[in-house]
Amino acid sequence: MKKTSLIIISFSTLIFLICSCGSPRRQTGGFDMQRQIYDKEVDTLKDVYIVDTKPIDSVDVNKLIYDIFKIEIDEYPEKLKVYARVYDSLGNFVTNMARPYLKDTTKNYWTYYREVLGEKIKRDAAIDTFTVREYGANDSIPYNIVLTTDYSGSMAPVLRTILEGTELFVSLKSEYDRIALTTFNQKYYVKVPFAQDTAEILSLFRRNWRDGVGIFSAMYDAVHNSINLFKDTEPDIARVLVLFSDGDDNYSKKEIGEIIDSAKKNNVNIFTIAFGYSKDNYLRAMAKYTGGKFYRARSREELIAIFRDIYMSLKYYYYVTYKPPKFWGLHNVIAAMNFEERTDTLFAYGEYNTSDLFDWSKIGDSFTRPILFDFDSAVVKPESYPIIEEIADAMLSMPSLKLEIQGHTDNVGRIDYNLDLSQKRANAVMQKIIEAGVEERRLRARGFGMSKPIKPNDSEEGRAANRRTEFVIIAK
Repeated sequence: MKKTSLIIISFSTLIFLICSCGSPRRQTGGFDMQRQIYDKEVDTLKDVYIVDTKPIDSVDVNKLIYDIFKIEIDEYPEKLKVYARVYDSLGNFVTNMARPYLKDTTKNYWTYYREVLGEKIKRDAAIDTFTVREYGANDSIPYNIVLTTDYSGSMAPVLRTILEGTELFVSLKSEYDRIALTTFNQKYYVKVPFAQDTAEILSLFRRNWRDGVGIFSAMYDAVHNSINLFKDTEPDIARVLVLFSDGDDNYSKKEIGEIIDSAKKNNVNIFTIAFGYSKDNYLRAMAKYTGGKFYRARSREELIAIFRDIYMSLKYYYYVTYKPPKFWGLHNVIAAMNFEERTDTLFAYGEYNTSDLFDWSKIGDSFTRPILFDFDSAVVKPESYPIIEEIADAMLSMPSLKLEIQGHTDNVGRIDYNLDLSQKRANAVMQKIIEAGVEERRLRARGFGMSKPIKPNDSEEGRAANRRTEFVIIAK
């Protein structure tokens, strides 16, 4: 079955810059003011965007760039899927370096993959084996694409530019891609349902592109609704969501944590494009935690380049798979390539997170970890030390986080005995986390014995589930 991807897009602050570029009278304010402030505070290198392809024997290997475009963790911990790109300084994706398009079968450009685990502990983990498969034009993969445009605020003066940007993106579609166009303010509108014909899509949008302008922005609700558009699609179809916005949201009922959880549950990679120089923390988070990519567009020309980069990168990439190390937390991926004509090693970097603790986690949220003890013992077994290390790393990375460690048992034995044993085990886990570097004041241990089962105790399976160590957020 051909893989299909879903893309969702929205517009906001950059529109003001695009519109003002064509005006003979320009005032300093809004987007221009942001540019002045940003240029004084940040020194950035010019980004390189993919525009074309070239075979490996036609490029200068000393001018190559290697990056990790996105990482999918839906099959973790059995398999990690890495989407990598190699391109030159002019934006040419380099082809013919992996099967089935490998031109020189005597060469192996892919040196190694490894991971560094944890944000604070930084434990090295070697990857013994990995596979690389090249994808290109001959592997044409159709995409389902939804463009979601921000119609909040005083958008009336810039609607013409919104039309221009939408037409540009639609014109980049491949023959078999299907596109739907939606807009949002505090409400969500489907302007064009899924269609494959480019002329039909543009014709329908031109009829109602001015409709639906509002004051407020419900960006999270719009993304949630866009994800819901695909609930009836086959679960094994790949999905990519691209959100264009300045990140402002002042009306949504949904929160970012819900959006990220929904995207992960539905295997949706979210690509975000921040317009201009506005706040982008949550736009970055949506991309980071769902296996997507974050962009920033500072001009009309850069926006166009990003459109092309997204499409090119979904068509041309190196697909790397390997069995990742088991670690509950941050994984930093380091990849290396070598070329005979180049003296140094070319590196690419990426990251993914398998933690249950995030900046948007709420007080009362909980998670369970399989901390092991011998029968009738309150001594943590060495097999559980890596789990202790992972929890400590998460807490050291979030200095204001406080946890309650809860011990639970099954219903075998006396009530008072199980209550005492569960308290001792919770104390033991707490002590191990303290020994790993976490301050005692940030932890609390409580034993509940058999009083809070999560499954019936009438089977060994149920009793095993009830014998657990639970961690609850009590402050952050």
